[in-house]
Amino acid sequence: GGTAETMARQRANEAVVAALPSICVDQFRRTPDATAQQVELNKNSSWERSSFVAKRGWATMPGSSSPDSGVARACAELISNLKL
Repeated sequence: GGTAETMARQRANEAVVAALPSICVDQFRRTPDATAQQVELNKNSSWERSSFVAKRGWATMPGSSSPDSGVARACAELISNLKL
């Protein structure tokens, strides 16, 4: 029972992390200085980028009060590779 529940929670979390980065990227794109923000993001090391995204609120989903770390990681990668 416990193993199945753990696996189900993990898969649900993975599905959420896979679906929400596009919302995060959309929130990033709506910032007036998106190009400058992307430059600043890319100045950070790869392990600091998720924190950069989280601090700016882009990984905080509508209806939530705090950012999701998995979404922030995936979003940071997407933003760093965007062609603006």
